[in-house]
Amino acid sequence: MTAIQPAASAKPSTSLHVDWTSTTGRSRTTLTTHLWTAPQLRRGSPIHGKAFDALRELRADLTRILPWFTQPRLAVPELAPPTATTTSWNFELLDPFVEDFVAAAEGRPIVANFATIPTWMFVTAEPVPVSADPDEIHWEYERGTELRDPTCEEVADYFFRLASWYIAGGFTDERGVWHESGHRYRFAYWEVLCEPDVGHELSPEVYTRLYDAVVSRLSPLDPDMKFIGLSLSHVHPDPEHYWHFLDPAQHSDGTPIDAFSYHFYAQPEIINPFGTEGNAPYEHWRDIFFAQADAFLDQVRHIDAIRRRLAPHVETHINELGTFPPAPMDPAPAFPEEYWALSAAVQSYLWAKLVELGVDLVGIAEFIDYPGMNPGISLLDWETGEPNARYDALALLLRHFGPGDALVPTSATAGHGYPDPRVHAQAYLTVDGSRKILFVNKTADPVRVAVPALASSAELEQVSADVTHRGRSEVGDNVAVIDAYATAVLSYQPGRIPQNREAP
Repeated sequence: MTAIQPAASAKPSTSLHVDWTSTTGRSRTTLTTHLWTAPQLRRGSPIHGKAFDALRELRADLTRILPWFTQPRLAVPELAPPTATTTSWNFELLDPFVEDFVAAAEGRPIVANFATIPTWMFVTAEPVPVSADPDEIHWEYERGTELRDPTCEEVADYFFRLASWYIAGGFTDERGVWHESGHRYRFAYWEVLCEPDVGHELSPEVYTRLYDAVVSRLSPLDPDMKFIGLSLSHVHPDPEHYWHFLDPAQHSDGTPIDAFSYHFYAQPEIINPFGTEGNAPYEHWRDIFFAQADAFLDQVRHIDAIRRRLAPHVETHINELGTFPPAPMDPAPAFPEEYWALSAAVQSYLWAKLVELGVDLVGIAEFIDYPGMNPGISLLDWETGEPNARYDALALLLRHFGPGDALVPTSATAGHGYPDPRVHAQAYLTVDGSRKILFVNKTADPVRVAVPALASSAELEQVSADVTHRGRSEVGDNVAVIDAYATAVLSYQPGRIPQNREAP
């Protein structure tokens, strides 16, 4: 183990000030991720085993499985409507995803979101074709904005049978035939749809009616299972969705609202998501990402004010969080390798700020993606299965922090005592008695930080754009060098209280 030596720099050092004798709050935030029915996770894929090993090694609670409409043959077990004599129920392709996901959780609580409503349940001009190739991307599958059964009972029955397959060992189909699964899984939460404001453009009124119908049908399957509503996209931050859904008066009597969810993805300006015209050049991505992150935090505060007003007992889950490079659907994406550390810095910064705001769950998107399917939010390399900097930063935070940690007053200042905008710092007293400090370097240059004087040795662990500096190192001369776009954790030995120290 080698000491980190202060890097030569013309820029002023940052001074860190921590008051270990006081706290400003306590974390209640579960940090996690989610995966969907990506072809790379199918059995037989060359990276299948490596990917699920990586999921298992995170040891995250409340990971979420999200069978997604873009691969309908993998995600929708009833692709065609029932006839007078038969049904199309088939779990052959979906089951392996769910089985491997549950196995990787190793008994930890998990979240189910079988998000896709079969498109035949919507009014469409003609049936939506589905390729025989289960891996083919179908962006056009989610058609229709009007349910053919406006009471929502048909949709609720579909989800009841799907949930029964995994929770109750099987179900009786529309023609009275029993389908045996043998599954007896338990889900801590069931999330009703994903981004219903986008594909089918469900109004707050229709979504709330559908949520109530689904929850009413599924609740008896497991009295301990909780429910999550809304799951709104990042592109339609209409507050009316929150005002309507979180108002108990808009729901059927007795319908539980345990949590609600929404998403955030920072991205450069995009005119055409399948091209590059109009996108900001890479040298501006950093400024755009962090500016959008701070704007999102203001949205979170506003949404939380609505929650406190209407439903203060309901949890907030921001269960998809990440960054998009330009043209996220481009089948031949091109962005710098440094992007992964920049994206990791944005997600780590947002996690730290959302802990301060009392958000109950933060989910880093997305376990694996690939060219043509949002490659910039993948946590793994889609060809090798190797973790990238986004995965490593998530794993770093999961190893060091968790619900119950106390937040300690912390400030990072530069010259003349002004706040240093280059680095975010937050100290914690963790539940195991350790004293730790999180750093997020928001810049492409290393930042020298004068850390509190050490009563004993401290260790710095960081994930950054400089792969040669990743990992654990001792801190020398009470100065830590936080690498470019680093997520870094400084750990003191339990029971040792460091003192503040000015920058040299």
